Amino acid sequence: MKKIHLILIIGLLFCSCKMEMKEDAENGELKVDTTETEKTEPKKDLKFSLYNSTDFALKDVTIGLPDTVLTYAVLEKESQTDWTKVRSAYHYGFVRFFDWKDRKYYIQPIDYVGETAFKKGELKYIVKLIDTTDQSFELDFDYQK
Repeated sequence: MKKIHLILIIGLLFCSCKMEMKEDAENGELKVDTTETEKTEPKKDLKFSLYNSTDFALKDVTIGLPDTVLTYAVLEKESQTDWTKVRSAYHYGFVRFFDWKDRKYYIQPIDYVGETAFKKGELKYIVKLIDTTDQSFELDFDYQK
């Protein structure tokens, strides 16, 4: 019985608000903002790119995303790959490459538990700070909706 009363009250409130707006519009009291605002189109797909911000060329680059593997023969220093459409990606992922002395560098994620995948926009991984002694590097990302 309480549910029926609640439904009736909500229905009456909705109808009365609608009737008030109609009356205001008829009396010329309802103001509508017609100024145009700048709209940016939401991106429908996810595009991915890799940027090498280091002073070294990267060879035999492999990027592992949840449903896609991307490979590049060489990524020159301070350069970026073309944008590629992918289904989804996380803010980090599997990245492997070799340096000019054929030393292997890689990051291998364990899992993505609790992470939310990007599905729209532009995601760019950025390779930074290569440490040739430890054969390690820093991986950063840039995401634009």
